[in-house]
Amino acid sequence: MPFAAADSRLALFQPVNAAGSVFLSGEGGTTFSTGTNGFPLYFLGGPTRLGAYGTNELFGDQYYLIRAGYLHDLVALPPFLGKRVYAIATLETAKTFDFLLPTQSGFPMDASFGVLAETGLGPFFVGGSVGDSGHRKWFFQLGRVF
Repeated sequence: MPFAAADSRLALFQPVNAAGSVFLSGEGGTTFSTGTNGFPLYFLGGPTRLGAYGTNELFGDQYYLIRAGYLHDLVALPPFLGKRVYAIATLETAKTFDFLLPTQSGFPMDASFGVLAETGLGPFFVGGSVGDSGHRKWFFQLGRVF
């Protein structure tokens, strides 16, 4: 029986000095043109994937997302609050295929910036994102960032 869908994610972090690292990540998925019973399988948009776009604004049965960024260590937190605080900046571009919205930009992209803290409750991020076609958002999240 063939696979109905597959997706993959790859990330590389490289220190550039004592306090900073650059990173590059890519992810993608496909349904191998087998269809998904009329429902899209992959969604983009929201704080972790094209932050300037609305949650799940872009969707389809195939996609890719490429992200490049810089992470800079700012300060240590007191032990009862967590570990470290970082400044982060990213550039993202992505594309969904099939099931496209008529108003979707041709090549969605955005730039995000903010502060990331390793807390006792998990990673906490507060920041904003500015994208193409007038997309922009301020957001915060508690949980997975990458």
